[in-house]
Amino acid sequence: MNSKFKAILLPIIFFILIIFLWEIIVVSFHIPNYLLPAPHKIAVEIARMGKSLLKDTAITMIEAVLGFILGCGIGVLTAIGFAHSKTMKLSMYPYAIALKTIPIVAIAPLLILWFGNGMPAKIVMSALICYFPVIVNTVKGLKSVSPESLDLMDSLSATKWQVFTKLRWHNALPYIFSALKISATLAVIGAIVGELAGANKGIGYVILVSSYRLETNMLFAAIVMSSIGGILFFGLIALLEKRILYWQEDKAE
Repeated sequence: MNSKFKAILLPIIFFILIIFLWEIIVVSFHIPNYLLPAPHKIAVEIARMGKSLLKDTAITMIEAVLGFILGCGIGVLTAIGFAHSKTMKLSMYPYAIALKTIPIVAIAPLLILWFGNGMPAKIVMSALICYFPVIVNTVKGLKSVSPESLDLMDSLSATKWQVFTKLRWHNALPYIFSALKISATLAVIGAIVGELAGANKGIGYVILVSSYRLETNMLFAAIVMSSIGGILFFGLIALLEKRILYWQEDKAE
């Protein structure tokens, strides 16, 4: 069987199996709907509230994508600075680590207070959660150039800019895309956490309101929609990686 076909078929089979077992368990053990709804009830809720859920999902994904672009862009620029300036890295890297260790839930209310109840707070939240993985991976990629390659560039009298663009950046791209794929899912989480702290629209808002009202069907429907959004965003970055890093595919074959 073709490996690409298996990569598509096996997750589908596993998903169907999980849904089937979930349905059987809920029905067999008579689990109350407010504790764990059956999958078919969640599907019905998604169909019933599809237009509203799509609107809220779109809002959350816009926040996530903008935060992703902001956080990853600043992360790459910071990493380039760290790779070329030891003083800058020694001065700023501990604070980047400290930022990562702060619980994101603790930051969310502050961002709502500073930036208001609209999109900016959620965009900043997503950016903050995307920032650290990109820094770490980009610095590693820029620094992991072999000494032999650097010696070759030196023998060719390459400038620092040429060494960066022709060697270091090219070498760092696989590392950067690994971080981007991680950050794509984290950005969605960041946007939802921001909405949980304070919002009047978005998937996080739907999750919060549904939990207060014990509308478990809607709660699970919102979780499903956020998962789909995160998977599609991850898939988009993975597709870009295949298009840009085509030589990696050739090596794999």
